[in-house]
Amino acid sequence: MIENTANIEQIQISRDQWESCLSPGISPTEYLSIVIVTRVDNYAGGQHHRLQNFIDSAYILAEKTRERIELLIIEWNPPHDKRRVIDAFRFRSSNFLKYRIITIPNSLHTIIPNRGKSPLHEFEGKNVGIRFARGEFVVCTNQDDIWSHNFHNAIKSRVFKKDIIYVQHQDHHNIHENLPPSIVKLNPFPSDEIIYNSCALGDQDWGNYQLPHPIQVTSRNNPEIKNRSTTMNILEVADQAGDFTMAHRDTWKIPRGYREAGGVAWMDIEFICTATWTKQIPVVYVKPGFTCHQEHANIWESNKEAINDNSAIDMSQIERGEKVYMNKEGEWALENYDIYHHGLSCIEFQGGLVW
Repeated sequence: MIENTANIEQIQISRDQWESCLSPGISPTEYLSIVIVTRVDNYAGGQHHRLQNFIDSAYILAEKTRERIELLIIEWNPPHDKRRVIDAFRFRSSNFLKYRIITIPNSLHTIIPNRGKSPLHEFEGKNVGIRFARGEFVVCTNQDDIWSHNFHNAIKSRVFKKDIIYVQHQDHHNIHENLPPSIVKLNPFPSDEIIYNSCALGDQDWGNYQLPHPIQVTSRNNPEIKNRSTTMNILEVADQAGDFTMAHRDTWKIPRGYREAGGVAWMDIEFICTATWTKQIPVVYVKPGFTCHQEHANIWESNKEAINDNSAIDMSQIERGEKVYMNKEGEWALENYDIYHHGLSCIEFQGGLVW
């Protein structure tokens, strides 16, 4: 029992306990792993409010679908002068939801390639989540999202399959007024009902969700595409893919996760290129989507030096098989670092209060 979550850094566990906490298991123990990367730094202002809504949305998803889910939080490079995630947020207990927090310490952060002095590495962190996830399916998302009724129904209907990449439509995040349905703004301290109903995105035939067929993804522009019901441009398919990309946990490992280059942006799009063109994995594009984004300022765009450089990448060359952009075998998701001696930590818990 943790008596004081403010003292989380002082908790000592054995090497066996550490390995047990990280272990993904030989077989999945949960139906779904939800992976996010975060740190308590008040990202874009109002972070506590939005992240708490996200955590509550995961709790609501588990309770309503009654499927076994884990929320796997990668806490990257936590600030020394701020509370840790486990101490700053409410985690409610559910028979269907488990929590794990894997913390990447500053000692690891400082030796990993870094563009623009980024304090957090989204794609490297998501790869860590993919590596250690216990769910049959793994969805990589962001801390600002709310699960839609479509996703509730899809989980309840168990429609997902191995060897497919799932992405979704979500409106552009630079919309801050006259918000479309997939961009939401919740008042502080919303009830579960308000969170749940903030992201409906359509009526439901509960328990009978139907996914669309896989599409052909191309780098060709829309005027060159004869049938846009079966073929879509990559930039349309993968737009906002950082907020939702999902696959079976073994399928994620075929393209070796997101390519790690130490920066922000682009790699969520490039992953779809690699998965569908280099590795021939089918892509299912869902519209209306599976998440809604909580509106906030787009501050990541202000640090141009941190943005991954894709200026020399011609996506048509990937499509034709002339170029391959992938992590090297054994050199992604921190596999090539001594994570134990560098102080990577792990804690798993059920949530709730004790009295």
